[in-house]
Amino acid sequence: MDTVPIPFRFDADAWSVGESDFPASSSSADRLQFCLNYAVLAPSCYNTQPWFFRLTGAALELFADRSRRLPVADPDGRALVIACGAALFNLRCALRFFGLQPKVTLLPWLKEGDPLSSSEVPLARVELDGAVACPASERVLFQAIRRRRTYLGAFDPAPISQSLIDAMQEQARYEGAWLGIFDDSDAKSEVSAIVAEADRLQLTQRKYRVELAKWTRRGARLVPPMAAGALQLGPHGEFALPFGAFLDPSLSGDRDVDLIESTPLIGVLGADGDTPLDWLRSGQALQKTVLWARAAGVWASFLYQPIARPASRMAVAQLLDRNYPMLLIRFGRVPSPAPSRALRAARYIIGR
Repeated sequence: MDTVPIPFRFDADAWSVGESDFPASSSSADRLQFCLNYAVLAPSCYNTQPWFFRLTGAALELFADRSRRLPVADPDGRALVIACGAALFNLRCALRFFGLQPKVTLLPWLKEGDPLSSSEVPLARVELDGAVACPASERVLFQAIRRRRTYLGAFDPAPISQSLIDAMQEQARYEGAWLGIFDDSDAKSEVSAIVAEADRLQLTQRKYRVELAKWTRRGARLVPPMAAGALQLGPHGEFALPFGAFLDPSLSGDRDVDLIESTPLIGVLGADGDTPLDWLRSGQALQKTVLWARAAGVWASFLYQPIARPASRMAVAQLLDRNYPMLLIRFGRVPSPAPSRALRAARYIIGR
């Protein structure tokens, strides 16, 4: 692929960029790039933010940054691709909000059956395909992008309405995934036992503990400097975009059990296949589902560790009688007053 990044410098705090800053009269490339301010606010496992984007003419390509892969916690790269899918959904949502119809091609140069193991292979290509009127439901999702945070504490025990559950499940299906639900105490106890066992087995691995220490400080829930917004070069010579939103760094042991059993709703996001395409679709479904919840006042956090182990993943699948779960999601409302969290400024450069 002979492509040359567009030379363009852009410095911004993506958490504070406003709708009025949109360059409506600028080029397609400028408008695509502006919408990256929203794309990069997607969640990722341990807040690794494993993505980078490249502008090639009037198209934008999404790549997985495999230097940020978690070989122990995410040996198959599934969570990495899911995170990239979440960023892609934010990009789609932002483009439509600003009246632009995105034309998205998933895995544009990957042949069926080929492994997705190289940062040279784009996960998606996004082009502009005319104008579109953004419906009210999508405008609400867009407004939720910057209000979404991962909430690490205990939720209010008040149940989640069936109408919201139905809507979230419908949104997941629309994106090519499914959302299973655990909301009774017996099912949540079974899930918490699976999570606790997965935690215990992971923490017995020295390599896992080293990897965890590299990306998190368990007690303070801090992200180390390497993941805190420092510029890094991607494999094509462009700068990566190493920042995003906060994501639950896989709380462990008894605390996980307590959190799950006290959470009003446990969701399991999954797909009907387990290919890179399914992971990418699941990431888009994840973000759409979580934004839909946040727009309704419901917060979320995530648990990956039961899915990283084949045995515990199978146990979750058997509880649901569904194949290929991708991750667990805790849904609930936050006790008043809502928590505040300092937002990290981020600056990036695309192209040189």
